[in-house]
Amino acid sequence: MGLFDHFRADKTSPVPEEKRKLKDFHPYDTGLPQQVLALALEWGDRGIPERRECSRDQFLALLAGVPALRKTPGIPGPGESGEDHFTTLPLCATEADRAACRTHLEKVFGITDKESMLAFCDKELRCHNNYLDFEGFWEGRPPFDPTPLTKDGPSFFTVARDFSAQFYPVVGHKGYLAWDISECMGHLRAGYACGLLTREEFDKLAGHWVIQAQIFENWVDYAVSLICGELYWDFRQGAKMPQLEQGLELWLRLTRQLLEENGAWGSGMWYVPPREKEYKLWASEMKEYLPDWQGPTGCFATDEITVAGKKVGWCYREKPSGEYPDSGWRFFSGEESEAYVNDPSHTSVYHLNTICNYDPDILPLLTAPYGTAYGRGEDGKFHTEPYTSPEEREGGH
Repeated sequence: MGLFDHFRADKTSPVPEEKRKLKDFHPYDTGLPQQVLALALEWGDRGIPERRECSRDQFLALLAGVPALRKTPGIPGPGESGEDHFTTLPLCATEADRAACRTHLEKVFGITDKESMLAFCDKELRCHNNYLDFEGFWEGRPPFDPTPLTKDGPSFFTVARDFSAQFYPVVGHKGYLAWDISECMGHLRAGYACGLLTREEFDKLAGHWVIQAQIFENWVDYAVSLICGELYWDFRQGAKMPQLEQGLELWLRLTRQLLEENGAWGSGMWYVPPREKEYKLWASEMKEYLPDWQGPTGCFATDEITVAGKKVGWCYREKPSGEYPDSGWRFFSGEESEAYVNDPSHTSVYHLNTICNYDPDILPLLTAPYGTAYGRGEDGKFHTEPYTSPEEREGGH
């Protein structure tokens, strides 16, 4: 079931059926999510343009579509740079323009170089990490002990968590990520335009956001996350109703402008970066399942799990050599042939949390001692199996 079909089937329920067992989940009732959802349903009815391939540079520019609608001193605005305004990375035309842009960045944001730009974006703009912390509590995998924050009663943490809870049925794990991408890319765009960032620095910093953006299905999906993130950011800055409603009205108008058929996002242009393997999950889709894990985190898993997306069917934990941060865990679907397993190109090293994202069923097994093995039975549960050491396997015993 896709993004739009899901909410058509469950418009009246505050939380979808599969989310009813959430913990520490007390959503505000502001009516804001319903208005954001109306945007998604509107374009769902129109028909979302299918993705069509574009260049990396075009995609980098498109990710900053909303910032590109703003007039930044020294950078040509939408009416000044032609039809490619939203699909090209701008450059200040003169030294005076570069100076004007740099002065603007310093005066308004305190940005004077790469380091201060990163510090500003991390401290002032990024909201998605807050959302992921809240999500961990809602889903019963708290990332930290909240007692110091709540011992004296409700804190901003709990207030912000409950404000964010109203958006959870709309954005899920994608949360506020598009807001972070859009605003950070907007600043990187300006920094590159005025020469504050070299092209190499820009590409390196922007590459992170290209990967993160792959969690979104299309530009409407991106717009929904972007608007929810903007509302949270306004809330975090102290905005209350009706300021939040005014902000929502503005951002709905901006995103609709980009989503129109002749708009930048309405084209469906999208870039997917090449990867060593076509993994089933992108980094931005990963949840934190092991916040309190102690010890090495490395493990081995086959492509049957990470590429084909199959569940773990068999696994064992051997005593590692100690030369690497190796937990000793080895994960298989159970359908691999001997020839498949013997080909090293079909197996890679991963963080344990990564494999937990592919199959959370392994979580109860991870603290088992070295020298244990498990197989998934017909009942779908893991059962202990005889363990054979690597030496015994190599010797054919």
